[in-house]
Amino acid sequence: MENLDLLSELLETSATACEKFLKSEISLNDGEVELCQKYSKDGQQLIKTLINDTFEEFKEKFNIDLNDVLDYDYPNNMELVVALNSLSINVGALLSCEDEKIQAMYLEKLAKSINTIKEIYISLFEN
Repeated sequence: MENLDLLSELLETSATACEKFLKSEISLNDGEVELCQKYSKDGQQLIKTLINDTFEEFKEKFNIDLNDVLDYDYPNNMELVVALNSLSINVGALLSCEDEKIQAMYLEKLAKSINTIKEIYISLFEN
């Protein structure tokens, strides 16, 4: 598959950001506020990199820019984790698929995940 490096970067960075936000929530539940903030900042930095670099490269390489988003209740860290997880799942599915029609379906799902991540991130951290 073409663009293997880009897809690998999407997968690795989104999975790592997901892990950071989950650790942030666990730390908060354990009463470790400083650790919670550290993990949250780490996750935010990874998403900022995705938004400013990797997502733009994805849209360029795959010529896809849908405006749809995944359904979610309201912006919060756990909805962000769900969107990051969705992105990871769809990248993995895309990498394992050889049929062009099915690849197009996964690319649309990826675009929805990307748009959702951007929307939630901006709502949570840039307002």
